[in-house]
Order: sequence, then structure tokens, then C-alpha cells
Amino acid sequence: MMRRLFAGVLLTGVTLVAAAAVQAGSQPVTITETQTFTETFQDFVPCREDLGVYTITISAHGLFHVTAAGIDEEGNFVPPYHFKGGATGTVVAVPSDGTGPTFTGRFTDRVGENELITHSTGRSTFSVRATGSDGSRVSFHLVTHYTINANGVEFGFEKPRC
Repeated sequence: MMRRLFAGVLLTGVTLVAAAAVQAGSQPVTITETQTFTETFQDFVPCREDLGVYTITISAHGLFHVTAAGIDEEGNFVPPYHFKGGATGTVVAVPSDGTGPTFTGRFTDRVGENELITHSTGRSTFSVRATGSDGSRVSFHLVTHYTINANGVEFGFEKPRC
């Protein structure tokens, strides 16, 4: 669930920002986009994978911002650039097979990336707290980080916590 949410929020934000940025040409750009969205998908509830597959619906508000040196011919941001974004909202997870508790709660997803000419870094945090219809609770937090140095060597980590 966390990777799908992170990837979905990041992809949605970058797509919106890139689409708006293409209009800006090769001049320096600063773009801010806000959005409200709902998405439904199937996945496991974090920290409760033993319950099986759930149908998960999220409803959220997102904010994405980028400042870049420009946009190239393919619509990519020209370094140096700074991107940050995130979404906050509600989550409802219903067991796909009809057995098990239904979870309701809130989530927050934050992403950021700094791309310089010589290196780049990126980070994200994702948190969800939900309560099951049986009184059980889910609390999950994920931190990820990556760095790519001037030689192209990449270092990164992913730190989940239930």
C-alpha cells in the first residue's frame, strides 16, 4: 500500500507539474499545483498483511511545487531543480473477501527531490493510522532516502516501522 500511494502521489504530482511546465519553455520556472483526488486499488493493509487483500480507497488533497532552471525539449526539468509535494487525506480499507475488519483512518505522504548538476538527493515519508471495525489499530510509518553522487554512485535506504 505504501509504495503504491507514494508512487501514485509522486507520479500524479510530477505529471501535473511537468505538463504545466512545458508551457514555460526553457526559461527558469516555478510552478505550484494543488489537487483533490480519490483513488481505489487493491493491496495489503500495512503491518496486517496476514489479513489478506483489501480494497483500499483514499481521498486526499495534494500540493506540488517545483523550481527549476528550465524545461528541456522532452519536458524534463533542467537542473538545478527542487521538487516537493505531498498529500494528506482519509483511507478506508475493506476486506476483498468480505472477512476481517474494515479499517478507516488518515494518511500523510510527503516527497522531495533536489537535483543539482553534480548530484541529487530525494526523500519521502509516509504515515497511516487507522482503526478497525473490531477495535484493532494500524500505525505505519515509512522513511525513504536516496543520494546519487557526482560519480553516479547511488546510496539509499528504506526504513519501515509498524
